[in-house]
Amino acid sequence: MIHKSIVLCFLFSFVIHLTNAQEYPFNLPNTITATLDVNTAEKEVFNNKLIGYNIEGFDTRTQKDFLELVNPVTIRFPHGVWANFYDWETDGYQQDSYDNRNHQAVLNNYVKFIKGHINGIAALNTRKKNRTGGEGYDMMWTYTINFDDGASSVARAKKDIGLGLEVKAIELGNEHFWRGQRALRTETPEMYLAAATEVSSALKAEFPDIKLSLPLSWRRTHQDYNNTIKGDGNFFDAITIHKYLGSDPDIPGESNNAYSALLTAKLELAEDVNWVRSFAPGKPVWLTEWGVSAGSNVHGGACLGMADVFMFMAENQDIYERANWFSFNRVLNAMVVVGDRRQPVYPLQKRGYLSTYEIIQDVYRDATMLQSTITSSAKLTVSRGSVNAVNASATTNEAGETKVIAVNLTNKPVSFQLNFNGANYAEDFKHEALIFDNLGLVNSVPYNSNQLEIVKEGSGSITLPPLSVNKISQIFNVETLSTNDNVFNTTSIFAYPNPTTGFFEINIPKQYQNVSSVIYDIKGKLVSSNQQASDNNKISLNLSNFAKGIYFVKLNLDKPVYVKVIKN
Repeated sequence: MIHKSIVLCFLFSFVIHLTNAQEYPFNLPNTITATLDVNTAEKEVFNNKLIGYNIEGFDTRTQKDFLELVNPVTIRFPHGVWANFYDWETDGYQQDSYDNRNHQAVLNNYVKFIKGHINGIAALNTRKKNRTGGEGYDMMWTYTINFDDGASSVARAKKDIGLGLEVKAIELGNEHFWRGQRALRTETPEMYLAAATEVSSALKAEFPDIKLSLPLSWRRTHQDYNNTIKGDGNFFDAITIHKYLGSDPDIPGESNNAYSALLTAKLELAEDVNWVRSFAPGKPVWLTEWGVSAGSNVHGGACLGMADVFMFMAENQDIYERANWFSFNRVLNAMVVVGDRRQPVYPLQKRGYLSTYEIIQDVYRDATMLQSTITSSAKLTVSRGSVNAVNASATTNEAGETKVIAVNLTNKPVSFQLNFNGANYAEDFKHEALIFDNLGLVNSVPYNSNQLEIVKEGSGSITLPPLSVNKISQIFNVETLSTNDNVFNTTSIFAYPNPTTGFFEINIPKQYQNVSSVIYDIKGKLVSSNQQASDNNKISLNLSNFAKGIYFVKLNLDKPVYVKVIKN
């Protein structure tokens, strides 16, 4: 079901239908403004490993097709409780006489019936290498300190390398601070420390460049445990944290507190990560299980908080080295609808988490971040502190396209100004938004549906709809903007005819002996390159053999310049 509403004379069709409308928990002024100042001279390559997630199913043809469809950044294997009991020699699971408490009954079934399907991962990895010309999956391993000593761990790594898999990042077990995840070999924190140190020493001796992470707990009741297992701090390179943020708004009487927690989730993350890092100062964080949780249902508030946390980690890449949402295709925080057997339901349906994640991935994956400073006239304040009511960031990709992601955490439209190098951006853009009617429940939608609403195409003012995750794209030539050029002008560089059915010319400001041109499609894929001398301040290009659509021509003149061309 689709709702439509008029906000400040803009017609926004609400692409996400929400049930059980919820009251907004913050009192904010009626007029809110935000400004994003972007410095294109300061850049940082985005770390794709921050947009990973946990995914399962590597055995059947259906499972493999699903994994290749979603194309994960990282495969974490094994993950969860059962990583501590994985038997790499049999690809099954193992246990000893230690009482694993609340996990014991399920562990018995794992040992009897379950396989890890490492060969399925290896086959998928080989197929990806063939598609990409040699690049396989980034692998995030969790080794079992419960059962494997140093020699066994080295043998396991060699076996996986022999399967063609990358072995560069290993967690030293999974959540041993819970007694139910231990074995006789790791019964006490002191025993775990001895075992983990020995495994680390063996792995480092064989693979000097390998990175190892120590799982620590954010719970203050585990302070003594953390202090014990960190040892001298020299046997690990990073710390693993598992953290689920937010609260369940479906608990009677708790919706206001819960929604406040969801919208300010990054404050909770920062507080707990800072506390855990006090045990290992300077070590980067692997957030290998995380989520913004609103109980078993997806809520608009959780999706907004999720987007804000992703942006927070991107802003702090010196601290966050890896992050894996938990999970993609299983029950907890699933991005697709999952059935009774914890398998995706077909035909596939995506949940609000995935609609949000798709924007994050489109803006950040394989991109370079531009230094971005957001100023918001309003803040959301809770006991932990305050967050900007609007957060935004800019990236650029290989095709020279700049994209902006902006999250409006408020229930009001926000006037948004975009500045590059001190000058207001006044050229064309495309503004799309994932708009939530309120903070309540979000219905699932068909997997291939596009949940972004086009808010505006063209130039002029920008208004962020209430409760929205926004993508502003098709921005070019921003590096030539400066405070000496209040409104960027490209009138001397243009394509004609535009639209074109094939051949077209680009007018340039002067004669060049050698003009290099590169053509990208709307997805940023390079489709053509050319070099030629200009003729009467023009160059000629041809799109006759390409599909209809939008293309971007990069001209290497005195500075790189981009021209948008439409092929009819």
